[in-house]
Amino acid sequence: MKGMRWIVLVLLAGLLLAGCGAAARETGGERMLIGQASPAAPAAEAKLAAEADSAAGFSTAEPSTTLPSARMVIKTASLSVRVKDVAAANTRAIQLAEAGGGYVQSSSQWNEGGERADLTIRVPPERFLPLIGDLEKLGAAEAKTISGEDVTEEYYDLDARLENLTQVRSRLFALLDRAVKVTDAVEVERELERVGGEVNQIKGRMKYLQNMTGLATVNLSLYTDEKPSAVPFINWAMIGNGFVIAARWLVQALFFILQALVVAVPLAAIGCAAAFGIIRLLRWWRGRRSPAKARKG
Repeated sequence: MKGMRWIVLVLLAGLLLAGCGAAARETGGERMLIGQASPAAPAAEAKLAAEADSAAGFSTAEPSTTLPSARMVIKTASLSVRVKDVAAANTRAIQLAEAGGGYVQSSSQWNEGGERADLTIRVPPERFLPLIGDLEKLGAAEAKTISGEDVTEEYYDLDARLENLTQVRSRLFALLDRAVKVTDAVEVERELERVGGEVNQIKGRMKYLQNMTGLATVNLSLYTDEKPSAVPFINWAMIGNGFVIAARWLVQALFFILQALVVAVPLAAIGCAAAFGIIRLLRWWRGRRSPAKARKG
C-alpha cells in the first residue's frame, strides 16, 4: 500500500511540474507576441494618421526635390559715393557689374545743381560684397547700408501650400467628373476657380523669391559737390516776378471797379430818377401856388 501511495505522489508531482511549465511557456509566448507587436504599433498609427491627413486635404508626401538645400536670403545694399566725374564713375560701375556676372537693372543721370547718377545693379550673391568694395573705390563713400532677409521658411511654407492645393484641385476635378446635378458642378467649378487663383498667387510669390535670392541688389548713387550758381548783375527772374505781381494787382483792381460799377450804376439810375421826379413835383407845386397868389393880390 505504501508503494502505491509513493507512486501516486510522484505522478501528481509530475503533473504539477508539467502544468507549471506549460503556463510558463504560454506566458513567455504572450510576452514574445507583445514584444513583437510593439514595434508595429507606431507604424500602424502613423499609417492611420497619414490616411486621416490625406482625407482632410493635407499633404503627406516627401518634400519636393526642387526645394533649396541652402538658406534663401535676399541681399540688398544702398551705397552713396561722392566722385569727381559722375559720367566716368557711372561707366566704371556698369563695367564692374558686368564683370561680376551681373547687370544694370536701371540707370538715370541728370545735372541739377550738381551732377548725379542713380543705378540699380543685380549681381550674383557671391559677388555681392566684392562688388560693394569695388564701388567704394570709385570715390568717397559717404553712406552705406547692407541688409539681408531670410525667406527660407516662407519658401518652404509656400511649397507645402502649393502641394496641398494641387492635391485639392485634383480631387475637385474628380468630383466635377462625378457631378450629376448642375448646382453641384457649379459649386465645384467655383471652388476650382478659387483654388486656382491661390495656386497662381503662390507660384508668383515663389518665383519672386527665387529671383530676389538668386541675384543680390545694389542701389548706387553717384554725385559731385553742388556747384553754386553765379549771381547775375540783373536779376531778370526778380523783375519778371515783379511784373507778374503788378499784373495780378491790376487785374484785381479792375475786377473791384467792375463790381463797384455793377452795384453803383443801378443805384445811381434809381437816385437820378427819384431826384428828377422830386424836381418835377416841386415845379408843379410851385406852378399851382403862383396863380393862387396872383388872384389874392
